Amino acid sequence: MESYIDELDRSIFNFVEYEGYDDRYPSLSMQSFPPEFYDELRHASRRLFQIFYKAAKVFQMAPDNFARDMDMPENLIPYLHKSNALGLPTWLSRFDFVLDTSGGLRMVELNADTPCFLIESYYANEIAANFVGRDNPNKESREELRLFLKRMYNAVIASKYGKAQYENLLTNGGLPKEPFVFSCFHDYFEDYGTTQFLMKELKAACPNADTRFLSFYDLKIDDDGIPLEDGQHATALYRLHPMELLIDELTPDDEPLGEMFLDLYEDNKFALFNPPEAIILQNKSFMSLVYALYLTEQFYSKPDRDIIERYLTPSYFESDFSSLADGNYIQKEIWGREGRHIQVVQKQGDEAILQMEKLVDNYDDIVCRDSKKIMYQDFIKQKHFTHTVDGGTKEGFLTLSCFMLGDQASAVGCRFSPEEIAGTEAYYVPLVID
Repeated sequence: MESYIDELDRSIFNFVEYEGYDDRYPSLSMQSFPPEFYDELRHASRRLFQIFYKAAKVFQMAPDNFARDMDMPENLIPYLHKSNALGLPTWLSRFDFVLDTSGGLRMVELNADTPCFLIESYYANEIAANFVGRDNPNKESREELRLFLKRMYNAVIASKYGKAQYENLLTNGGLPKEPFVFSCFHDYFEDYGTTQFLMKELKAACPNADTRFLSFYDLKIDDDGIPLEDGQHATALYRLHPMELLIDELTPDDEPLGEMFLDLYEDNKFALFNPPEAIILQNKSFMSLVYALYLTEQFYSKPDRDIIERYLTPSYFESDFSSLADGNYIQKEIWGREGRHIQVVQKQGDEAILQMEKLVDNYDDIVCRDSKKIMYQDFIKQKHFTHTVDGGTKEGFLTLSCFMLGDQASAVGCRFSPEEIAGTEAYYVPLVID
């Protein structure tokens, strides 16, 4: 039976079929919500971003020991204070929410450093909604993405030349070609597809931009930055490679490649998208910092506190555990990804009794930094949903996402997992409007 999945362009959505999985990644069924739900999802994300931004300022002004206590890589700490072209700690990010048993949104993670799920939300959702003749909640989102990329591109160029010279160049014949390089490890299909998608969207937004793809395997540095085949150097680099891993990369001669790379960034040899300080918000215990500031009752305004109370899943540092009430909690490693090493524990006194551990099929394929610390969140009992995939109908749980373009809420997306803690087994589910 034909479905919207047959309409998806595999040259754009290159991971519809994924080796090792019986079912295709997209579900056959779709998820419908009223327009007010999508408005609330975007409103919650926009306000939470403002709240997180305030906490990021606290982090950046705090002594280095504060960052060490949050398991921030020691050699990364010096690079988290530089200003950037947009003046924001992350330029492209994604909030993830679950739905509690009453259908309320509860934010559980912020993907601030290297967010994926763009193709599903900005491209596939439109194909699916059009196929069944339903309204697409992301109808304006692709244009929003292009306008944002154009604004980001212009801000990077303006930052390179300075305001006066930039305006002079615009007035007198235009800007010189500035190579904007997009990079990932090209043999990881999802990263490659996402990187290519963003590069083409920037080109659509800025037809005169000099956009290029360079595999991370081929990325080099010299005294002037990132050299390219034609002798030029990259003006900016989009990197789909986690900063907490990049910082520890070594050259074949065991030199600290990551630190040398960031030294060049600090010397303004190129711009980075996302900037290094996105790692502050990516650090899972950052939610614990936000919640701790909320508990002080003095830091956030009443409207901010209301948003935190309503949407943010209560989150705690590892050192807070002994003071928590008995009950069930999610335990997460600070640098875990794709559900790896997530556990549900029951607190009884000072003991954490394992109730359930997230099992990940492709454990060895998930590349992430070893965590020295963990954090805790209240265990949210979730609302059940039913969806149809290639293998039949399944019952499970939803993760709702909202992309942030700078500080503006944009496309929404949905994943469906038969397990309460979503990981690599989750399916993409298109969203439509009731």
